[in-house]
Amino acid sequence: MASAVPITVFVWCFTLGPLLDGVDGVWRALQAAGPFAALVVMALVLEVPLLSVALCSAGMERRVPVSAMLGLATLPWMLGLMGTEVLMDRVVASLPRLDTVEAGLVLAVSTGEAMAPRMLGAWTSTALLLGLALGQMLAHFGPSGFREDASSRNRGLLLASGVSASLASVAMVGALEARHLLNFLTSLARMPEAERAELIATGLAATANLRALRWTCTGVLTVLGLTLMARRAGEDAHTPLGWSARLVPATAVAVLLVLDAHPVSSATEHAPVAIPAEHGEGPSGRMPRPPTGDAPPTQPIKMNASIPSPTSSPRASTHSIIMPSPGRTTGGVTSSAVAGGGTSKTA
Repeated sequence: MASAVPITVFVWCFTLGPLLDGVDGVWRALQAAGPFAALVVMALVLEVPLLSVALCSAGMERRVPVSAMLGLATLPWMLGLMGTEVLMDRVVASLPRLDTVEAGLVLAVSTGEAMAPRMLGAWTSTALLLGLALGQMLAHFGPSGFREDASSRNRGLLLASGVSASLASVAMVGALEARHLLNFLTSLARMPEAERAELIATGLAATANLRALRWTCTGVLTVLGLTLMARRAGEDAHTPLGWSARLVPATAVAVLLVLDAHPVSSATEHAPVAIPAEHGEGPSGRMPRPPTGDAPPTQPIKMNASIPSPTSSPRASTHSIIMPSPGRTTGGVTSSAVAGGGTSKTA
């Protein structure tokens, strides 16, 4: 039971290579994450023994609350989100204060690179949460779970395992979404302008599908979490800390889910660039929409629909001043008649 977390993490580490298309992809993601990759690794090294010890207390009289174990398992995820926000703040601050397509392209590519810490953190938390769910399930079906003196304490371990597994599914979808945005946005700079429109349409459709899957997993997590809290409401009345031992970690996990739903909204809300929007809505969370290349790179985007440019440039000439104008066929005074010293009346 206690070895469920380290074994799951060890096996899960081998899935990162296929996820990022080999060792080169893993190395690029680590470089894009910068020092936040080291923070995620340090958190993983600390979390594995802590969660193993916490699982040993399952079925005992004094056990670690499930919400506290979930809070520990989601720490790498929180660090990854923090890294994404910090990297986005740096990118937005370094952009020129111009509304150009080039600046929008730089912002889109940098947004994709900033997804690397979020992806690494969410993928690490997925491994920890799956190990936690496996350990709780083993504790429920283990020999100690069927003893009469432990049956009352082990009630709800299977439900807690479902909560951990559903939270792991949300973390995994978040990691897949971050990986998709990492590949999708960083490839815009390498694509020809003629192929960007098709790439953007495909990327936005995949992002929408991942968001729908995320909300489905979040709904399952909400139902299971509320059921578990209602089941253990009576037990909390007899503990010294009461609801606080479960409410504080549960609140932290809820805040994490809200922040992960919009990973770069706070950083790009006041972005100093405007990006063309000819190809529909962008991903949720007010993420910058990549340019399509329809507008010329040196033309400000805000002037595209403003004052029209003249068809020809006016030039001053003295020829029209020297030469008399031709006679009018509709009557009236002509310049030729005035020059001859007389006036002509209309017919």
